Amino acid sequence: MWFRNDLRVQDNRALVEASKRAQIDQEKKKYLFGLYIISEKEWASHDEAPIKIDFWMRNLEKLRESLGKLNIPLIVKKAGTKAEVVGLVESTVKDHGVSHVFWNAEYLVDEMARDAKVKEALVKLPGTYVEEFDDQFVVPPTDIKTKIGEHFTSFTAFSTTWHNLVETDPKFLKLSEFPSANPDTAQQLYAGLFSATIPTLPQHTLDEEDVERLYPAGEDIAHKRLDAFMQEKIKRYDITRDCLQEQDQQSLSPYIVSGVLSSRQCVAAARAVNNNKIIVGSNGVKAWIKELVWRDFYRYIALAFPRVCKNHAYIAFTEHLRYSNDDRKFQMWCQGKTGYPIVDAGMHQLNATGYMHSRVRNIAACFLVKDLLINWQRGERYFMSNLIDGDFPANNGSWQWCASTGVEGQPYFRILNPLTQSQKFDPSGDYIRQWVPELRNLTDKQVHDPYHSMSAKDFGKLAYPKPIVDHAEAKKKYVDEFKRVLAQK
Repeated sequence: MWFRNDLRVQDNRALVEASKRAQIDQEKKKYLFGLYIISEKEWASHDEAPIKIDFWMRNLEKLRESLGKLNIPLIVKKAGTKAEVVGLVESTVKDHGVSHVFWNAEYLVDEMARDAKVKEALVKLPGTYVEEFDDQFVVPPTDIKTKIGEHFTSFTAFSTTWHNLVETDPKFLKLSEFPSANPDTAQQLYAGLFSATIPTLPQHTLDEEDVERLYPAGEDIAHKRLDAFMQEKIKRYDITRDCLQEQDQQSLSPYIVSGVLSSRQCVAAARAVNNNKIIVGSNGVKAWIKELVWRDFYRYIALAFPRVCKNHAYIAFTEHLRYSNDDRKFQMWCQGKTGYPIVDAGMHQLNATGYMHSRVRNIAACFLVKDLLINWQRGERYFMSNLIDGDFPANNGSWQWCASTGVEGQPYFRILNPLTQSQKFDPSGDYIRQWVPELRNLTDKQVHDPYHSMSAKDFGKLAYPKPIVDHAEAKKKYVDEFKRVLAQK
């Protein structure tokens, strides 16, 4: 079983099928092995965040422990280059006399190309078979098409079909059974593998204790968080999701993105607390499930329209937009020094914790593109390289939505006003005070817009930057530029 973005034992389709195969082949003294390949250069090429890689490694250790209880050894190898991954899988198969190789499909361009090369190499080996399973989607992409067999490009239509399929066909939320254990003899035969340690990697620069407190590793922790969310918060999710005072210190997204929890497990749990319904019932449950549908949708778009995986806009003509790409302003945005408190608070949260409230992600993204006139791709990469829950399809889709370049993107003339967004979603200013300490002692009115609500003398005492752009002027520039491109379409 080749583990990748599925670091769990429960509800893991490829693992269960590999386990069944091992049970069939027990008389031939065949055992189930796990394989994981550390591929730092591949991860770097995809802008994977150091904090996310650290989360993977901590969960990999927990996975090794869980597999060990099932007498299943986990082989961990390290690839020097992306190309070495193919050879490492092939050599592992040869070295251990493996007859069947199982994995869960990945759907992005580079990953699909890699898997095709691995499969091509393995099937050439005598007596070697490869089996691949749909596991990342709740509804596999082959099951969700328009009436004429085409890919959906409308989220509303996609969501309606998705909900109808999941509501009426139990197979989509059927969780995989728990894998069977290898015979106890595996512990002696492969003692060296069971005692092997996972290679250490360069650390992120964030506070280690804070990171492990905020994002502890393991399936057990993930399920405790999921259960707590179902008991306490999901019923109010539609009301609280945009409220910055209700920051989620028990976020599930890192566990879902890294495959410690499956999307099926999440939807099934939500359905269970909603009288086994997903279309009707609690508004909070429906709103949370909708977030998981968006996750499926963006992954579906990346598969159906692979150009979005290649640094291109979904809407081709928007690639003619002329951005200023001011490096100084980009760095000020990255560092949370824009002079717009809500934007700066979000960037400080991201840089300090590897996480940012979802509402603030949209505010910060829209500000970078439409106020600073900086290409969305630069912001997309910055988020990916810092987020513990960075997921390429969702991150790319969300950035293109904010930039009005993506599938069902917001209209180009809809430009979020950072001041009104701040006043609406952080009315007390507590989120800003937490992440912008220079503003901690300001009144509720001042904290949202200190430059315009304070005297020049008092503002000068804050050691806080004045706004780097005028929002009204920046908005006009962006709208005029988009109109220019539209006219040439």
